[in-house]
Amino acid sequence: MNEKEFQIYRERAEGFLERLKNEFFYETVDLQAEVFHSVDPVPWAKRLEGSYVPAAEGDCWGGLWESAWFHITGKVPEAWAGEPVWFKLELGGEILIFDDGGVPFCGLTNTSVFAANYRKNLLEFTPKAQGGETVDFYAEVGGNGLLGDEITPGTDWRCEVGDIRHLKMGRFNVEAWNLANDFEVLLSLLRTLPEKSYRAVQLNMALNEAVSAYADDPANAAAARSCVAPQLAMRATDSALSTAAVGHAHIDTGWLWPVRETIRKCARTFSSQLYNLERYPDYVFGASQPQLYAFVKEHYPELYAKIREAVKSGRWELQGGMWVEADCNIISGESMVRQFLAGKNFYMDEFGMDVRNLWLPDVFGYSAAMPQIIRKAGCDWFLTQKISWSQFNKFPYHTFHWRGIDGTEVLTHFPPEDNYNSALKPEQLNYAVNNFNENYFLPEFITLFGVGDGGGGPRPEHIEHGLRTADLEGCPRVRFDRADAFFARLAEHAGELPEWAGELYLELHRGTLTTQARTKRNNRKCEQMLAQTEFICSVLPAADYPAETLDRLWKVLLINQFHDIIPGSSIRKVYEVTEAEHAMILAECENLVRSAAAKLTAPDGDALTVVNTLSYDYTRAVALPEEWASHRITDGAGRELLTQAGENGVWVLGEFPPQSVTTLYRGEAVEAFLPEADDSLVLENDLVRYEFDADARLVAAFDKTTGRDVVAGAAANLLALYVDQPNKWDAWDVDFTYVDTPPAYAKGVKAFRSESGPVRQALTFELTVGRSAIRQQVVLTENSKRLDFNTEVDWKERHRMLRVAFPTTVRAEEAYCDIQYGFVRRTTARNTSWDFARFEVAAHRYVDISDACGGAALLNDSKYGYRLDAGTLDLNLLRSPTYPDSEADQGTHFFTYSFLPHAGGLCGSEVMQEAACLNRAPAVLPGKGTFALPCRVAGGEGVSLEVVKKAEKSDALVIRVVETDGRRSTAVLDFARGTKLVETNLLEWTEEGELPIVDGSVELTLRPFEIRTFLVR
Repeated sequence: MNEKEFQIYRERAEGFLERLKNEFFYETVDLQAEVFHSVDPVPWAKRLEGSYVPAAEGDCWGGLWESAWFHITGKVPEAWAGEPVWFKLELGGEILIFDDGGVPFCGLTNTSVFAANYRKNLLEFTPKAQGGETVDFYAEVGGNGLLGDEITPGTDWRCEVGDIRHLKMGRFNVEAWNLANDFEVLLSLLRTLPEKSYRAVQLNMALNEAVSAYADDPANAAAARSCVAPQLAMRATDSALSTAAVGHAHIDTGWLWPVRETIRKCARTFSSQLYNLERYPDYVFGASQPQLYAFVKEHYPELYAKIREAVKSGRWELQGGMWVEADCNIISGESMVRQFLAGKNFYMDEFGMDVRNLWLPDVFGYSAAMPQIIRKAGCDWFLTQKISWSQFNKFPYHTFHWRGIDGTEVLTHFPPEDNYNSALKPEQLNYAVNNFNENYFLPEFITLFGVGDGGGGPRPEHIEHGLRTADLEGCPRVRFDRADAFFARLAEHAGELPEWAGELYLELHRGTLTTQARTKRNNRKCEQMLAQTEFICSVLPAADYPAETLDRLWKVLLINQFHDIIPGSSIRKVYEVTEAEHAMILAECENLVRSAAAKLTAPDGDALTVVNTLSYDYTRAVALPEEWASHRITDGAGRELLTQAGENGVWVLGEFPPQSVTTLYRGEAVEAFLPEADDSLVLENDLVRYEFDADARLVAAFDKTTGRDVVAGAAANLLALYVDQPNKWDAWDVDFTYVDTPPAYAKGVKAFRSESGPVRQALTFELTVGRSAIRQQVVLTENSKRLDFNTEVDWKERHRMLRVAFPTTVRAEEAYCDIQYGFVRRTTARNTSWDFARFEVAAHRYVDISDACGGAALLNDSKYGYRLDAGTLDLNLLRSPTYPDSEADQGTHFFTYSFLPHAGGLCGSEVMQEAACLNRAPAVLPGKGTFALPCRVAGGEGVSLEVVKKAEKSDALVIRVVETDGRRSTAVLDFARGTKLVETNLLEWTEEGELPIVDGSVELTLRPFEIRTFLVR
């Protein structure tokens, strides 16, 4: 057979398959419907409270994000007795069909503009009709596509919602449907074979014999199937690999739809998979994210009960230890711990199951701090595939030990299909076989199959594909299986696996470190406020500890750390809710602290109590109420503190020890300090001198302790506006080419000295850049080198990016970048493609570069995207993408970044202390403090007490300590109560040894970056 003949035969078979798909459903009759339209979803119990109007094909019932209840009725024709009868429903959105008892039965989705094969519009009514049966059911329809607001960027093409396209009942040709599944598998296999191979020719001719046997008559479907049956009966070779095929439905908790709609997506997806489990006895389904199960428990309790039974049977697998599939670049170390704490406790409490894997197939990079947290949260295995999306470098492994900053390792597997939405076709399966880096010694890999992102999971067709490829020549052997069983088998090969040390950096989606800046700032504020609130409330008796409230607030924060919410890649409706929820968390934490203060302080109108919950001395200025201005202020020892009037109160400069409670007293009135007139743009104290020009550029930064001008020869605080037009993923990406277009720089409008006194000095600059206005108050405190840039931006840009750069005289080959509960070293060079790909990296509170003469750090209170280039520290401040949120980041922003020159290296400097203090000021409580915090760091370096809270399941206190310097460190902890420490894991499930508290103290030694958790009893 020559090449042209082969091609014509193959195209004939492909064309036949497309025609065949329209011949399953035939001899149709219309169903009748009445529709009740509402703007917001209406639950089943209230569906009859609305007004129903007749509806038919061609009608439009509503628009995007609106909702409808359909009451659908009909009668099966008598002539259909003995025949399969199905429904074809396309009702202008995502459909959830309920049974007579109000329990979700199955979900349907009419279409998606992103992928045509996401269509699911057919549902069996009966496999064998009696004729004359009555049809009567309710269906809820959400006015959105599978992927929410499905608008294609740059076009007017979007998924039409509200349009009733199909409302039919008809006969169904099961044999023709099975023939189509045969053809789907065999044509896919054919496309993997060399065209001139005998197997390809043999298979091509068998398919064409089936086409001829069908003879354009659906009644011949069985005869056509007999033509290809021998091809499907050919067994896999002895050398074939195996794959554990896990039914999967990746449900984004929020993305192109609001979280509100995710609740219904869960019902549609989970009911559909229960439907599949009933019909396919060997099929196994798995789903992650305890938050989704909690949604179903609250809103669909009968469906939840069915899921619990399926879990108990072993055919529904609980996956992933985190509360949601969270971002892993931006969230803090403690947030990462709480994701596991909430997630695994839910699984244990609700199902009695200890889930041992972390399941994050779609997250945009993975911090090097994670292996320790994963393992100490009781998870042994980690799965993702996202690193396959990297732009420049192919990751060298699919199965390996991932080693974190502390040396902990976790067994990791990347599905080699590079996908979590497999259709179980030979093309995908064989790609995985050949792509699988460990295929020469590992016998199997994992496949995640089904419709994902917008939920749905496997359709029956996907399962049929798996049945046909279970043992098929030319394919790996497909076995429906659980992920935990696969990982247990994989662990048997642990000694043969390679290792990867350090972060799993995704060479893509770097813009997610910056987009939706308000959400990122408020997340940081909530993380800090929740930790501080727990510290203070831990002083209360256990009965008064607000455990339920704090649990609820943490879970609100955790859901908003989902990997399309906090990265900034969701629609506006998502962020409207997120911003409101963040504000609620902060307000409720303030109420909890205020309530605790009422029980812990003695009323005194001339006293305030300052509570420092950090493990560092807080030596910054503390803001007090304006009625304390022009008064002498002393501490508990009678020492008078430096004070200075501010815009809305008074600044006081004191020294507040780690985890301390200090009462300040207001004394007699004193004359206000009158500063001398000074119009210079210089900020100076005994430690440092900073000089600025009228454009707010830092032109000199002389560190008096090292004798070094840290910015000599180059201006710093360069506020630059770049064109930001990524090639593909607008909200997600920053392309390296942004530097090729010269930026616009901020220009000064006004500059003046705004504060001067014994506590702090400040210059204020009013600037413009592009269409935006910037106001910066640059502050230097009397006892510190830290230079704060308190910034307000009225942001009016589109596809622009605001960055600030600090070129320095420091020459370092590596930068130290703050991450969750530790730091990583990253190169500042571009020697390799791996270095080049990291042109934008994630860091939290600081990035530091140091050389033999000292160093410089760039700190921040809410930013995450840094560029490291030799001696320049460059921070991404704001972006302005227009998809998927056309108004992303528009409006007013507040943030602070700080420049800090220092002597010595990072760990011998004040960088960590200043970064911590920038992000968490002490709490100031009314009245006289009559209490002490339960625990404090009393001595030693390199150990931080990060958490003090009530235990999850008892009245004991929990403390969490972290080694911060990357070396073996020892510290002394003092306790206000308790007789012993019992070491436990991050979940507080284990007891791993005791340490006595002797004379109120315990000495602890920690390994580099070690996290240790204790119960205080």
